[in-house]
Amino acid sequence: MLTRFVSAVARERPFLASLIPLLFAVAAQAQSVRWEPSDSGMANSVQLVFENCAPDGEPQLPVVAGVTFTRIAESTNTNIVNFQVTRSVILTYQLRGRQTGPVAIPAFSVKTDKGSLRVAAFNTAAPAPPLESVAGAKLTPERASVWAGEVFTLNYELSAARRTNPQISPTFDWTAAPLVAEDWSKPEVTEAVVNGDRRVNVLFRTRAVGKTPNRLKLEAANHLLSIQTGTIGFGIISQPRMEQVSVTSDQPVLEIRPLPAAPLGFSGAVGQFKLVSKVVPEKAAVGEPVTWTLELSGTGNWPDLPGLPARDVSSDFQVVQPKAKRTPAEGKLFDVTLAEDVVLVPTKAGTYALGPVNFTYFDPKSGSYKTITAPRTAVTISAPIAPQFNVSAPPATTGEKPDGDVSKAGAAGRPPSAPTPPAPIPRDPLPGAAVARAPLVASTLITLLAAPFALLLLFWGWLAVRRAQHTDPVRPRREARDRLARVIAELQSQPSSGPGTTARLLAWQRDAAVLWQLPDAAPRATALTDAAWARLWTEADRALYSAQGALPPDWVTRAQAALAAKRVPGFQPLRLFLPQNLMPFAALIAVLLVATATVVTAAELDALAAYRKADFANAEKGWRAALGQQPTNWIARHNLSLALAQQERATEAAAHATAAFVQHPGDPSVRWHFALAAEKAGAAPAILTRFITPGPWQTLGRFASPADWQLGLILASWVTAAALGWLLANTYGRKARGRRWTALALIAAGVLLGGSAAAGVQSYGLAAHADAVIVARPSTLRSIPTEADAAQKTSPLAAGTLALADRAFLSWTRLTFENGQTGWIRNDDLVRLWK
Repeated sequence: MLTRFVSAVARERPFLASLIPLLFAVAAQAQSVRWEPSDSGMANSVQLVFENCAPDGEPQLPVVAGVTFTRIAESTNTNIVNFQVTRSVILTYQLRGRQTGPVAIPAFSVKTDKGSLRVAAFNTAAPAPPLESVAGAKLTPERASVWAGEVFTLNYELSAARRTNPQISPTFDWTAAPLVAEDWSKPEVTEAVVNGDRRVNVLFRTRAVGKTPNRLKLEAANHLLSIQTGTIGFGIISQPRMEQVSVTSDQPVLEIRPLPAAPLGFSGAVGQFKLVSKVVPEKAAVGEPVTWTLELSGTGNWPDLPGLPARDVSSDFQVVQPKAKRTPAEGKLFDVTLAEDVVLVPTKAGTYALGPVNFTYFDPKSGSYKTITAPRTAVTISAPIAPQFNVSAPPATTGEKPDGDVSKAGAAGRPPSAPTPPAPIPRDPLPGAAVARAPLVASTLITLLAAPFALLLLFWGWLAVRRAQHTDPVRPRREARDRLARVIAELQSQPSSGPGTTARLLAWQRDAAVLWQLPDAAPRATALTDAAWARLWTEADRALYSAQGALPPDWVTRAQAALAAKRVPGFQPLRLFLPQNLMPFAALIAVLLVATATVVTAAELDALAAYRKADFANAEKGWRAALGQQPTNWIARHNLSLALAQQERATEAAAHATAAFVQHPGDPSVRWHFALAAEKAGAAPAILTRFITPGPWQTLGRFASPADWQLGLILASWVTAAALGWLLANTYGRKARGRRWTALALIAAGVLLGGSAAAGVQSYGLAAHADAVIVARPSTLRSIPTEADAAQKTSPLAAGTLALADRAFLSWTRLTFENGQTGWIRNDDLVRLWK
């Protein structure tokens, strides 16, 4: 049948018939499988080539003692040569082993899609070192056996030989399940020598929890890194050949033990915990809210904890229970604080007990259950306070006037008395935040004060130099000499006679007369004492006034030589010392006087909600955090003082009230609380107590803070210097009466502003210094910064003392007082006014 088909095609299509043998030849090409050297450039890799066939599954390679085959690539290739098509599948293997000589791969059979084919034996180069000798990784739990729910540490360490120049990725693949784990820490890189081989060790840490008892084999971690396996090229154009390898860690076995039999009340918490209960206020009236805060914190299996323990409250309270707030530590999964604020509104008077609250957990360190208790708090609820009215008793009536006039009866009795004003209490905290300006240090203040007068001195000197040059008697001769040089140059390009020559010769004679200081209006040649100049003058007269006069051909050359020989004195800088140019010295004296007069001693979370709920401790914490970010936030400083006053910490409240007052004395609330806090504490810096009942200087001083007064002082110096410069410009140039009076008015304003600013700064004393501190509580001043040496000299230090902090050592600060006394005090006993 095939023969008849071929014959029919040959009769109908002779050209197709000629292609049939070629098609049969292509289809009949043989299949083969063979080893070849790899063309990847790696000496320790080989290729298994399947020609005109494909592998049937993964090839089963022969076993070579001490050598491992790792397939690193797969590709296909198609070649057409002389109408013959060859298709190949190429598998590339890398050989690793400990032997140093060539590797002999024995013959073997391999399955293909065309059947089983024989692969001939092959010899290849020495294999690469085994991967474990180059890089390795291991997972190491903190302990081989942990309790269910226990937080334990898990380390992952990757080690690579330094000689391979390893390039290690900071990430790797690892599946934590069924564990619950935190993110891996940042890598810690170290180096060590192991068996004479220097290795790079990269350590990662995490914490994990196993929920259910089990004997668990941890998942292996896979880490990709690049190692150097040789070089490409020769000499200076060579470059390292990098190979990417995957390192797989071991799989340690972790035993997760079940917890012992649990007691009643155990909710599944495993770890170490702390329970705090707080009730604010403990005394209230009916209808006034009472906040009961319960806070649980610690390290444990927080993802599995249901919440806080339940609390029992009398039915005489209306309960408002918001959602508990869970706050994990940054980047931590097992360090959490869980807080819940329950608002209780009493409806009846009486004494009630809130708590105690118990929390039971399993402590994996001791292997036992523990119960922590927040103690009971008694709350006293009083009856609602009825409104009080100051009404005097009505006078007694007689039988004669049972219906007497009420107004007359009242007038006959004692007149009504005015109600007594309430005792001062802290005002409401201020909303928002505001940053006060800190005082400048002495060097900066002096620089800013002196800068305008230094500029004024330079400006004045420039004006004086201009005047000295303008009044210099030699100046006309120098200018005449310059003009003579230009005229001679022009004559050089002009004919010896003509209108242009005449004008230039006249100009030459005019400037020559000025150069030689000839007083005559029409001098003669004989007036010139220099023979060369006299001859030039005579020849110029002849050219100007004779009938057909012309200049000699060498006149211009001789005129240039004569001009070059004539010297004129230059400008003398010493002319600045002449009386009419003495202004720069006056300016210098003025600068020194003004600087001496004006340089003064530069002595130098939002918690409103917590405060309104009477949670003054948390309010204090929030405002302290705000001050940690910006110490001159005077609103946070003022509000912190209020929170401390509510906690009966009078001296600390007074210290922060003082700082708020110094930073922003213009606010009425700040001034009110400063006076109140100073009264409650019974002490305040003497220089600042004058502001409570202010005199003239204090009234002026509290218009602005010391830092603002310093800016006023700087502004005054610049205004005064600018006005003086304007006055100088008017004096040296074209005089204008209006400009002069304006400058004088500005000078007067600058002096007035500078004097006021200097007085304002001085009214604050040491508090205006950038390093000012105030003692917040009674303390001890020590001669050396330690409490261990009982033999050292000490002195009691009262709260409210004002000093300067000039040195720090660990948790100590050295103070300097106005009388020169110095000593050391702990940082916790101080409040810095500006830093």
